[in-house]
Amino acid sequence: MGGKPHFEVYREGMSAGGQRSLSNAFLAGSLTDGQWRWRLIGGNGEPMAYGESCLDKESMMRTITIIANLGDAEIREVSG
Repeated sequence: MGGKPHFEVYREGMSAGGQRSLSNAFLAGSLTDGQWRWRLIGGNGEPMAYGESCLDKESMMRTITIIANLGDAEIREVSG
């Protein structure tokens, strides 16, 4: 049985709550390190779509809001 599609939001190289993720430490110094990203996860748990990195969370959330209003998806913040 499948779940409900949802958005996951995260900062590249960071864990939820804003701490540096050890598993993503190699991104430190990259052009997108610390920028915000989103991915749409299908009801089966598999990624369906990804967004480009955004400098700030507000810009990313505006994009997600537009996309989310096209369907019935939740938004969840997760570790990157």
